[in-house]
Amino acid sequence: MTVELICVGTELLLGNIVNTNAAWLAEQCAALGLSCYYQTVVGDNADRLAGILETG
Repeated sequence: MTVELICVGTELLLGNIVNTNAAWLAEQCAALGLSCYYQTVVGDNADRLAGILETG
């Protein structure tokens, strides 16, 4: 099974903080036998987040 991590936060998008949650989640997915094909970061904008969810 493949997964995509979707991380939400303008601070992530702008690089104000390091996305350590995505790294941890990717490790956990691998441990469960899941292939993480994509990691997407979207800012704090409901319309953009909805667009990402509709695309998947």
